[in-house]
Amino acid sequence: MMTIDPLLQALPSLLENQPQLFSIADLQDLQQLLADVENESREIAEGTLIDWCIERELRDVLRNLSSDRAEVKKVNPSQANKTQRTTNFFQELSQQVKDKLANVNQN
Repeated sequence: MMTIDPLLQALPSLLENQPQLFSIADLQDLQQLLADVENESREIAEGTLIDWCIERELRDVLRNLSSDRAEVKKVNPSQANKTQRTTNFFQELSQQVKDKLANVNQN
């Protein structure tokens, strides 16, 4: 099992540190997309999410973030944990999007 694409690994950080790049409609769309790919293979889920980022012109921003993070993350996760980490990534990203939408709706 491979790890999550480095571009996608940067997405949670982008959501957290540059929320202005995401409209409410983007967040709602992302939330729906994550729900739609929940039972898909990792490859399909990643491809769909990468396409979503490209459509919103976030790829270059994500590339910059992922290259910054690459220097920090030199240690590879253990083989036994990779599948669990992939599943957790999508669940955690989905929860982060829900939290962002809740915060936007409260303001």
